[in-house]
Amino acid sequence: MCTLLSQRQAHLTEQMDAANADSKQLEQTYADFYTLNRFVSQWNRVYAKYIRPKAKEIQKQGKIFHVLDVGCGGGDIAFFLFQWLKKDGISAHITGIDIDDRAIQWAKANRSVQTETAHINNNNSTGLFFECLSTTELVNRGHKVDLVMNNHVLHHISLDEIKPFLTECAALGTIVICNDLERSSLAFNLFSLCLFPLRFRSSFIYEDGRTSLKKSFRKDELDVLTSRGWRVERWFPFRLLLLYEGERGRA
Repeated sequence: MCTLLSQRQAHLTEQMDAANADSKQLEQTYADFYTLNRFVSQWNRVYAKYIRPKAKEIQKQGKIFHVLDVGCGGGDIAFFLFQWLKKDGISAHITGIDIDDRAIQWAKANRSVQTETAHINNNNSTGLFFECLSTTELVNRGHKVDLVMNNHVLHHISLDEIKPFLTECAALGTIVICNDLERSSLAFNLFSLCLFPLRFRSSFIYEDGRTSLKKSFRKDELDVLTSRGWRVERWFPFRLLLLYEGERGRA
């Protein structure tokens, strides 16, 4: 039976966000994101179009490219980005932050590429680091980076928190890229018919993926929520990019 998603179901909660989520399933979910996001998140395309040109520009200035991955979860997107930049010969300092310490501890154990302790304000270091922090804390510190990015974060945030969150992201970075799902009945039904329960049977991926599709936005809905300096792009298949390219950046 086909499911129609004409209305956003913002009241739903992903199993992985529950305080009492099974620890083994949660850790397997972080691990499975590495496989899932390689195929569905389209960050490789985003990197080629938006991130690499900016990183090369920073490199030509003799500076380290500074990135903040907000709501980084298990750190897979930050890890991919660090590897792509390294392959292109670009020095980068990437920090993944999340308010869920369970995710940060897993990312530190499984995704960090340096053994040194992360010092988020050490602008001269390169590497991939993880911290349990919020954007609010970093804004209060006066932290600045070249790029703020997030993956599948917007649909986790309540409507009244989205504009303040985006304002903080814009205060932290010269460029902000929010990458998320686009709510679609077709996407939901295709995802539901796939064999994900077999591939990801030990994690929350399948059920939480269905929940995320129910909670995600459509382009016109995001357009209404954005302010000056932001724009929404629709990417195939079933994805939305919310982009900000401002004049503020790392001091």
